[in-house]
Parts: sequence; C-alpha cells; structure tokens
Amino acid sequence: MSRFVYFLITTNMIANIAASLPRVLLSGSNNGAITSMALALIFGVFATWSVIRLLSSFPGKTLPELMETYLSKWLFVPLLLFFAINWYVSGLATLITYSDILLRYLTPEMSIYSIVGTFILFITFGLVMKGRSVLYTLEIILVLLVPIILYFLLKVYLDRQLDWDNVGVAIMNVNSFPNYTLFTASSYIFLGFFDMLYFNKYIKKKMKFGIKEGLIVGGMGFFVLFTTYFIPIGFIGFDGIEDILYPWIVTTDSIRMKFGVVERIIFIFLLIFLAIAFLNIMIHWHVSLKFFQ
Repeated sequence: MSRFVYFLITTNMIANIAASLPRVLLSGSNNGAITSMALALIFGVFATWSVIRLLSSFPGKTLPELMETYLSKWLFVPLLLFFAINWYVSGLATLITYSDILLRYLTPEMSIYSIVGTFILFITFGLVMKGRSVLYTLEIILVLLVPIILYFLLKVYLDRQLDWDNVGVAIMNVNSFPNYTLFTASSYIFLGFFDMLYFNKYIKKKMKFGIKEGLIVGGMGFFVLFTTYFIPIGFIGFDGIEDILYPWIVTTDSIRMKFGVVERIIFIFLLIFLAIAFLNIMIHWHVSLKFFQ
C-alpha cells in the first residue's frame, strides 16, 4: 500500500485528537462509548480495505473519472456534488473547531474574524497547489512533527498524575450497547483514506491491502481511540468529565516539562496540532475543489 495512504489516515487521526472527538466520546462515557469504539475500529479497517481494493483495480484513476465512465450523467453530477460538499464541510468543521481552540487558549484578545481569515489565507495557497505537491507537503510536515507528537504522548503516558484506576472505572462500562453518534464519531478518524479517491491519480502502481496493512491501520486506530478517550479520564477522573469542552486541552495543561524551554506543554501541543489541523483542512478543501471542478 502506498505510504501516502498512511499519511492521509495519520493526518486525519491526529487532527481529531484535540478537536471535537474527545468531547463527543466522553459525553457518552456512560452510554456505550467503548463498544462504539470497538465497532468503529472494525468498520474502519474494513472500509479502508474496501476503498483500497476498489482503487487497486484502477491505478491512476480518480473517483470523478470512474463515475463519469460508469455512471450516467444524471446520476454522476449530483453524486459528485454531494461528495464535494461533504469534503468541504469536513474541512470547515475542523476550521471552526480549531479557530475556537485558538481563540480560547492562545489568542484570546484576537478577533475571531482575523483568526479564520488567517487560516483561509494560508489554506488558499494549498488549494492552488498541484496534488502531488500537496502530498509531498503532507509527507514533509508529518516526518517533522510526528516524532514530537509521539514524544509528548509518551510523556503523557508516563506522567505520575495519570491515574490508571480512573481508566479501570471507565472500562467497567464496557457492557453498554453501542451508540450511533459515538460510532460515527469514532469511525471518522479512519476516513482520511477517502482522500485517495482523488489522490489515487498520483499512484500509478497497484496497491494491496493485506493482513499486515490491516494490522497497521487497526493498530493506529486502536492507539488513537484509546489515547483520545482514556487518557483524559486518567488525568481528570471519570465523574463530570463529560461537561468539559476540550478534555485534551485540560489534560495537556496538567503536564509540565521541568527542564524545557517552555514549561507548559499545552502551548507546544496546540501549535503542533494547529499545524496538523491546517494540513488536514488544506487536503479536504483541495479534494473538494477538484471535485467541484
């Protein structure tokens, strides 16, 4: 499987760790969150396998090209419009969430219009880039930032304030029935591979998705879901956590780097995740623009 598939999945997963996913999952901590995440994990691997198998039969072909070839125009046009709007809304949701985070925690004196306008100004450059350049930009940024993110997550896991008894209390709710809202929110982290429906035009060789690839994607999804849901509970506690707007922001603000240049991890954490969010929005809107065209 192409490395760019992993990059697209990773970008979407990381962008959702600090966004609305923790709030949605933790709001349903007593309403089937664990079983919903387990089903989403299975669905995410299956959906990835399905799309990669479809695209492997048409190397170098995009979704619009395939739809134009195999569907009549009266069906092809509204479907493509539907996909284009969905990609745009996906990027817009990330933009709104991270603009709110930036306004609350980094630049509280700055106008929301200035924040959104700055985001859109820089994202516009990504929209007009060639698709291959977007993929290479994605690769460079992930290679630079993912090691730092993994270091911070390792520090979170090893922090003394992390109470695994609280995690155990959360796991005791495993007997609840799945919830549709929690299932769809959990499944969303896997959907970065859907961007391949356009970027497949730059993959000229036939891709495969076997057991090894399934274990890699499933392992990534398990780690992200476990970290997103259980780590804030370990720091904050199980009771009342559903009332916190951004649980992961509160969690990272509890951690200090004693000998670091910046003691509070939250500032570095937010800047790194804002960079990933910017990249995620750029990719979604790039695909949306190409579908509209």
